[in-house]
Amino acid sequence: MTATAVTTRTTTARTTSATAAPPDGTGTLAVPLPSGLRAPSLARRTTAGFLRRFWPGLAPQRRDDFLLIVSELVTNAVRHAPGPSTLTLTTASGALDIAVTDHSRVPPAPRAPDRADGTGGMGLHIAEDLGARVFTQVLADGKCVHAAFAASSESNEAAGRGGR
Repeated sequence: MTATAVTTRTTTARTTSATAAPPDGTGTLAVPLPSGLRAPSLARRTTAGFLRRFWPGLAPQRRDDFLLIVSELVTNAVRHAPGPSTLTLTTASGALDIAVTDHSRVPPAPRAPDRADGTGGMGLHIAEDLGARVFTQVLADGKCVHAAFAASSESNEAAGRGGR
């Protein structure tokens, strides 16, 4: 699977702190993902590379938060939608949008986590708890689930992680 760079424009930004460092550039990356168990790990590796390139000053804990959300959204697509999916990462003006497009038109419905059997139900809750605005766009041939983060300092404060 090859990553497709849709738009890339690198700009220079000053780092304000290790926790709330803004991205060093503006960029969008769309990556087709296979329809199987390899998709979440491919998505995490791709996201880690994207964040290293466009947000090198990002605190390691916050990077791990973003990687967890990517894993959760892609796993949802693998579990609940037929066929391949696409991960799209966009950073601009200190914000990050994580979007996963799949071929099911059924929007995700948050549900109570199943902690006994481990059958899921935590992904959307995790994204929101970490400061994402989660929303779904219904498309002609599927849907796109977004986890959008405001400018980095705001998303860190929203997640209760401003001091990490």
